[in-house]
Amino acid sequence: MEKKQNTVMALAMGALIFLTLEVAVYYSLVTWLIPTDPEVEAAGGSIVRNWNKVMYFILVYMGVVVGALLIASSQVPRGYRGHVMFWFYLSLPMLLVLLMLAFS
Repeated sequence: MEKKQNTVMALAMGALIFLTLEVAVYYSLVTWLIPTDPEVEAAGGSIVRNWNKVMYFILVYMGVVVGALLIASSQVPRGYRGHVMFWFYLSLPMLLVLLMLAFS
């Protein structure tokens, strides 16, 4: 019973930390990347509109997620590293959702 309760608590804490990290990264990247100088927009910039912003968004997001993975996996006990990998794998499709929210 104790093991099951610890697992539920670990999942709840993981979900809270995951959501906090995702929201913080999303809002910081949106406020940093999305505003553009009107002169740069008028000049045309890249072949694909917002291409540079999308690439920076992906690179910074992946850097933060991999950094969080490395820090979290070194801090949690060995038995809970599977939970850390679960949240890491969940963050990969979440990247697509955040990209659609940010650039639509």
